[in-house]
Amino acid sequence: MAGCSLPLITLNQIHGDKVIQITDPRNEEQKGDGLVTQVKGIALGILTADCGPVLFYDPDAEVIGACHAGWRGAKAGILQETLTAMEKLGAKRSKIFATLGPTIQQKNYEVGPEFPDLIGETYETYFYLSEKRDHHYFNLPRYICQQLVQEGLFQVHDVGCDTFTGNFSSRRRFLSEGKERFNLCNLSAIAII
Repeated sequence: MAGCSLPLITLNQIHGDKVIQITDPRNEEQKGDGLVTQVKGIALGILTADCGPVLFYDPDAEVIGACHAGWRGAKAGILQETLTAMEKLGAKRSKIFATLGPTIQQKNYEVGPEFPDLIGETYETYFYLSEKRDHHYFNLPRYICQQLVQEGLFQVHDVGCDTFTGNFSSRRRFLSEGKERFNLCNLSAIAII
């Protein structure tokens, strides 16, 4: 729709599993990592700078969702909580399309020695060794997408864009460039119009 202007709802994201149902475009910003609605004309937005933005849509129920899935949130269950909140509005997992937006890719996501135990999954599925002693490269997109597939969604799509090397905001890239402070984020949004 040319010239379309929609209210954009975002969150004060906390790397957790709290999901907010939006019923009114004037909702004040709240703390959480997931948004759901069935109200037409409202855009749900997720801000990221390496974490995974996941957008959800059930075309039959006309329910949308969006969540911020870093490793902490994904481990805590933000994906499942967002799906549960959508189901409360009439969505069915077997009808939901999910898209993972720009996310840091494994080759640029080096993590410390404690990380494989924190994730608690088969090492080879999500990690390979770094050149740096006791460090690993973590596959966050695979971690997110495999959780979504296990939830029985109709379709799961990963756009495969790397925030570290692409034209995106990347916390890790900014830190590697010596920039301790930055205020740029990527916005991924979804709306029913």
